[in-house]
Amino acid sequence: MNALILMTAVSIGQPAPPTNLPAIPTPGAVAQPMPPAGEMPPANGNGEKAPEPEPEKPEPYALMRLLSTTQFGQRMVENGWSVSGWVEGNYTLGTARRSNLPVTFNDRTDFWQMNQNFLRIDKAIDTGKNEFQLGGRAELILPGTDSRFTIARGLFDQQLRNGANGGARKYPVDLYQAYGEAFFPDLGPKGTTVRVGKFATHVGYELVQAAETPFLQRSYLFQYNPFTHTGAWAITPLNDTWTVSNGLVVGSDNFIDSASRLTYIGQLKWAPKDGKTNALFNVVVTDPRFDVAEAFPFYNVYNLVLTHNFNDKLTYVLDTTFSHIDGVPNVGSATWYGAAQYLSYKHTDTVTSTARVELFEDTKGFRTGARGLYTEVTYGVSWAPKPGLIFRPTVRYDHNNTSRPFEGKPDLFTAAFDMILRY
Repeated sequence: MNALILMTAVSIGQPAPPTNLPAIPTPGAVAQPMPPAGEMPPANGNGEKAPEPEPEKPEPYALMRLLSTTQFGQRMVENGWSVSGWVEGNYTLGTARRSNLPVTFNDRTDFWQMNQNFLRIDKAIDTGKNEFQLGGRAELILPGTDSRFTIARGLFDQQLRNGANGGARKYPVDLYQAYGEAFFPDLGPKGTTVRVGKFATHVGYELVQAAETPFLQRSYLFQYNPFTHTGAWAITPLNDTWTVSNGLVVGSDNFIDSASRLTYIGQLKWAPKDGKTNALFNVVVTDPRFDVAEAFPFYNVYNLVLTHNFNDKLTYVLDTTFSHIDGVPNVGSATWYGAAQYLSYKHTDTVTSTARVELFEDTKGFRTGARGLYTEVTYGVSWAPKPGLIFRPTVRYDHNNTSRPFEGKPDLFTAAFDMILRY
């Protein structure tokens, strides 16, 4: 069993863990759907709609405020650039003696982890302006334990290999995103944004970015589907309700590497301007056969995310995904699929609670190292007493109905606390 798990870890481009632990997976993540826009402003005295007010820009965090006092920082602001980031750490207790795998990100028990020292350099594009624009983004984890799961094959992945020093780095560095983009106002009914480089996947609801996702403890759907793609991605709004996006990449969770295969990525977004519900249908489609020569998986993904805002305080999200692969050595064809439901309630301007209930089937244990139906229930509270400071206590229960993946047990209970300081 250990041999199979280690083979799986190598095949997905991630580090092989100690032999007494399950394999480290290749998860996936994506940007969350945008909330529906608010109501239009009332008509003016001439019977015409008054112009929409400019949205208030959020107060910059400490690093940008400090830079803005310098000539260099002022030039950055004038040219639309910003720099920001955060530090996240967590401490987890649970029923496991040492490892929480196949639960990732807080994969250690009774151990303080520095998950992310995250840096973002960004030049945003304003698609409301009818003019050609250039922008881009770079995001790095400098360093953090999360990088052990986010690093793509072919880019800094040597940090994950066992070496003469006795093992892979516990706090590796990851260039998570690095892309340039351009807005073409005359390409399509409302313009088109073209992105080229390494970018976060569009699949799913949760995110790698700790400060912008609901939980420290990620879902199985997030953990065992794509993180990033390398290639080109075009976003074209058709009208105020529909947006279509298409791209060509070299696979999932690989960079410029000998393991590459032409892969189509696509998204259809439905988001009525004044509605309370929106939907995203996402796909990753390639020749879904395991590359035996490169020991790397290429697989197809089909994902649907539905979001409904009952009111200003209560939001419901359904995230459901089906993935499959063929030709895996000693496994053959494999599928993994499931659904996660989220219910978030905003108690005050500083306190939000979120519950998640998920079912995830790993039919042959290809992704998690243990086959069976996983059930997990998570509840957490996010408290932001000051701008840029977030505390998140969380409890989670996991169960597998077929295997015993949690250090020889079918169940796992964890209680975690993470803190995020934005700068």
